[in-house]
Amino acid sequence: MRIICAVILLLPVLLAWIPGMSRTPLLGLPDAYWANLVKSFQEVSITLAATVVIAALITLILSYFSILYWAVGKAFRWILDIVESIPSILIALFCYAPVSVVLAKNPESASAALSLFVFIFAAVLTTLPESVRGITIPLSELYHRKYSISFRAYAFTKARILFILMRSRAMLDAIKRSCATILLKTLVLDCSFGFIIQIGMGSYGTPAHTSPGALIAANRDAIFAISANSARSPIMFWLPVILLIMVSLSFLVILSGKKEEAV
Repeated sequence: MRIICAVILLLPVLLAWIPGMSRTPLLGLPDAYWANLVKSFQEVSITLAATVVIAALITLILSYFSILYWAVGKAFRWILDIVESIPSILIALFCYAPVSVVLAKNPESASAALSLFVFIFAAVLTTLPESVRGITIPLSELYHRKYSISFRAYAFTKARILFILMRSRAMLDAIKRSCATILLKTLVLDCSFGFIIQIGMGSYGTPAHTSPGALIAANRDAIFAISANSARSPIMFWLPVILLIMVSLSFLVILSGKKEEAV
């Protein structure tokens, strides 16, 4: 049931990739708005997929070597603590600062690709501290408290013990929880960053950072457009909000289910 609920709540992301969806506006919405809505959910799905793959891979490597080599673990812990002490939105802004001139001077397609790459880098950086901690702690407990002595009795090396434990059911559950956390934090960062950038531009229309959050900011005045002859409708503000809540709830469903199984 949890899987079914999660898939249903993820429909906004899945439906955005149906061919021709951006050209078939629903609910009587303007064509340009509908195209931006579909594009924003396509972009956020690319961001989520790329971030979770890259962050999960780095997390597994860092967690493995943090326990295998104590000095490496201590050094990475110090670095990740510093990263975690900085608000994620500031990290995203700092990552964009060195390439701001390049984004302004390049064609729109090249700027969009570079912007997406920079944001994924920022998202991976902000999600690493919690995801590494979520994998390292249970792996360390399994190694030091349960299986280290028994495995060593059969002349297993430390590296092989950790490799075996990493494939255990407990660690697979921890990896799933970590991936769900990465997805949720990335979604929040993406929408927050898009909203702030759009508000900072002081303009309405096409979002500068393509994300549902930017689309919400671009149509924030539509919530007050209650006149019958108005070109903007409150649904232009509330529709992406509702769809974002659905996607966020899908990740929370996965997290709550895994926590219940762990208990």
